[in-house]
Amino acid sequence: MYDAIQLGPLTIQYFLIIAVLSFLLTYFILEAFLKDSQVKQFFQQHYWTIVFILFITYKFSIVLFRPKLLLTNSWLFLSGGEKGIFLGFLFSIIYIIWRGKRSQVTFKTVFIVFGQTVICFSILYQLIKILVLSIF
Repeated sequence: MYDAIQLGPLTIQYFLIIAVLSFLLTYFILEAFLKDSQVKQFFQQHYWTIVFILFITYKFSIVLFRPKLLLTNSWLFLSGGEKGIFLGFLFSIIYIIWRGKRSQVTFKTVFIVFGQTVICFSILYQLIKILVLSIF
């Protein structure tokens, strides 16, 4: 799973390719299947912000978990690993609850949006991972 593809001077991990494809497909699938309602509107407004929070937390959580690596390696190529993903997931939950309270959306709506997104992303991630790793 930690293999990478070399594109000129760039090295891109398969994990990042699979994650980006999963995020894109999740957005388009939920966009198509959600009815026009408060749930769809809340989803459209905050989906990419949550993805951004996940990515930034994943990349920069190395500062919290292993700060010594920042002095020895180029910090642009480091990632937070599994702990970084979980921290990003926690920050995403905090953000979506905060935005839900601020925009006076019911907790049920927030829970439905987050639940549908996580389930759809998880299924797509596993399917794309199987597909990509069977090809490469």
